[in-house]
Amino acid sequence: MLTAPPLTDFMATDPFSADSDAQWRIGADGLFVDAAQEEAFVRAEWPSLGPRVRQIGLYGSLAFLFATFTDLAVLGATWVYWSLLTARFAILAWGIGLARLGKAGHVEHVRRVATLLFGFELSIMVLFLLVVLAYGGSADYHSITALALIFAGYAYVPILRREALWVGGVFTTLFAVVVWTSLHFDAKFVSIAAVLFGFANLAGWQIAVSLSRSMRLAWLDRQRLQREARAAEEARRHAEQSEENLERLFDATPMPLVLARLSDSRVLRYNAAAKTLIDPANRLSDDIVTTNFYADPAQRAQLLARLQLEGAVRQMEVRLKTVEGPPVDVLVSTRRVRFAGEDCVVTGMVEISAQKNLEHQLRALAYTDPLTGLQNRRGFFAAVERAIQDAPAGSQGPCVLLLDLDHFKQINDRHGHPVGDEVLVEFAQVVLSLLRDGDVFARMGGEEFCILLSHTRAAQALEIAERVREFVAAHPFHTSAGVVRLSLSLGIAGCDAPIQSIDSVLSMADQAMYRAKQGGRNRSEMYCA
Repeated sequence: MLTAPPLTDFMATDPFSADSDAQWRIGADGLFVDAAQEEAFVRAEWPSLGPRVRQIGLYGSLAFLFATFTDLAVLGATWVYWSLLTARFAILAWGIGLARLGKAGHVEHVRRVATLLFGFELSIMVLFLLVVLAYGGSADYHSITALALIFAGYAYVPILRREALWVGGVFTTLFAVVVWTSLHFDAKFVSIAAVLFGFANLAGWQIAVSLSRSMRLAWLDRQRLQREARAAEEARRHAEQSEENLERLFDATPMPLVLARLSDSRVLRYNAAAKTLIDPANRLSDDIVTTNFYADPAQRAQLLARLQLEGAVRQMEVRLKTVEGPPVDVLVSTRRVRFAGEDCVVTGMVEISAQKNLEHQLRALAYTDPLTGLQNRRGFFAAVERAIQDAPAGSQGPCVLLLDLDHFKQINDRHGHPVGDEVLVEFAQVVLSLLRDGDVFARMGGEEFCILLSHTRAAQALEIAERVREFVAAHPFHTSAGVVRLSLSLGIAGCDAPIQSIDSVLSMADQAMYRAKQGGRNRSEMYCA
C-alpha cells in the first residue's frame, strides 16, 4: 500500500523548493496526479475535510430517513414502503459509519473514507431513483430534488476519488431513463430539463474541479508561504531585520502579498502580484492604507479581531475593492510580524471571484421555479424562516397566503399542458403586479402558490387576499387556445400571533384553504392562531 509521509517529514524534505515544484502536478480533475501526494494533501487538510465528511454522512442519511414519512403518505403501509424504509435505515447506518470515520482520529483511514464516501453518494442516488419509480407521477415534481442532489454532489461533497466526478452524469442518465420509461412528461419538460440538467452537470463539474484545484493550490501556497515566512525570519535574524531581504521575498512570491503597519494600517510594501490584483493600471500613490480596499469594513474589523486573538488568520473570505473595475473575492491568510522594529501584518491572498460567481448562480437556480421564474418551495421556506427569525421578540409573525387555482386540471385536460403552462406563467405575472415590495411570491408545486406577507396584520392580509382573488377572477388569461378564466381558493395563516415554525404556518394556511374549497371555491378563508 502506498502511503504518504507524515506532515512533519513532508515539510522537512522541503517539497516546494525550486527543484521539486514540478513534481506536484494537479490533473484536469483538480486532484494531484500522484496518489501519494493526494493522500498527503487529504491528511494535512483533514481538520477541514473531516467535518464535511461527517456532516455529509450524518445529515445526508438523516434527511433521507426523514423522507420515510413522505413514503408512508404516498405509498401507504405496502411492501414497497417497508422495502424503502429498510433501505433508508441501511443508508443511515452507512452515514453513521462514515461520520465516525470522518473524525480527526481516523485520518489514517483516508482511502477507506474516500471509498465509503463514494459509495454513500451512489447509494443515495440509487435509492432516490427507486423512490421515483415507487412514487411515479409527473417528472416535474421529481426533477427539482434530482437537480438538488446533483448540485449538492458537485458543490458540497469533497472529491476524494476521481470516480466521484462521474456520479452526477451517471445519475442524470439513469434519471432520464426512469423519466422516459416510468413517469409522465411533455415535450416542453424535456427541453427545459435537458437545459437544466446539462447546465447542472457542466457547471457542477467545473465547480467541483475548481474547488478541488483551488483547495490544493491554496494548500501548496500556504506551505510555500510558511516556508518563505520561516526563511524570512531566519534572514531577518541574520541580517538584523534587513528590509532588503524582505523585499526579495515579496518579489519572488507569486501569491499577492501586502505588508502593512499594524498601528495605522499604512502599507509598507506590496509585491507585483498584489499590484496586478488591486492596481493593474498603476494609479496608486505610495501613500496607501489598507482600510481603503475593504468593500465591507465589518470584514476588516473581524479580521483584526481574529488576528489580535490568534496571532494569525488562515483562509478568511474577504471582498476587496480595486482601483479600476469590480470588487474581487479573495481568500486571505495573514500573520503578525516584526519589521523595522514595528508591529506589522503580512497578508497573502488567493483570488476566488470566479468560484464565488458560480456558487451564486447555482444557489439562484436551486431556489427558482424554472417555469414561472418565481421562487420555488425551497426558496419560499428559506424566506419564511428568515422572516420568523428577523421578527422582534413578542411581535406578530408573518402572514402566509396559500393559493390554489380552482379546477386547473380541467384546463390541462381540455387544452393540454402547454396551455396550462401559459396560464401559470401569466398568472404569476398578474399576481406579482398586485403585491408590495418585500412580499415573497413562490410556486409550491403544480397549481399551488404561496405569498409571504411580512409585518402584516390579519385584516390587511385578508384585504390583500381578496384583492388578488377578485382581480384574478376578472382577468382574461390569453393563451394560444383562447381566453381562459380562473378562480382562486385562498387560505390565510399567521394572523396577529407569533409563528413558531414554517410547518405550523403552512399547516394553518392549508387548513384555511381547505375550508375555502369546501365552501364553494373562489373565496378566502382565514386561520388565526
